[in-house]
Amino acid sequence: MKDTRKKGGRPTLENKKKFRINVRFDETEHKRVLQNARTAGMSKSEWVRKSAIMRKIVPRFNEEQIKALRAVTGASNNLNQLTKKAHQTGLFEVARECRDTISHINHCIDKLLHHDSEDN
Repeated sequence: MKDTRKKGGRPTLENKKKFRINVRFDETEHKRVLQNARTAGMSKSEWVRKSAIMRKIVPRFNEEQIKALRAVTGASNNLNQLTKKAHQTGLFEVARECRDTISHINHCIDKLLHHDSEDN
């Protein structure tokens, strides 16, 4: 007679990683893998697996990029408020404020793009 009781323990994963490939690195390569994984915000295994499968690994945003993205969001909100003000009081009164805000947004975007090109 078959035992129909449920087994205890952790449930099985649908996409379980069951194959292993051993790769050896010299000290310099290993440090670079660790740095790349850290930069991408991934574990070492996840980074090696993704780099083996994908041609290019797109790292997650780092703290500086997140800060710049938040600055762009804030500046965009300011620009929307200035646009509303321009409709209410006239365009020429807020034109300088709009130019300043657009300049700030462009500066933040340049920081994002410049930082990204340094990593590649």
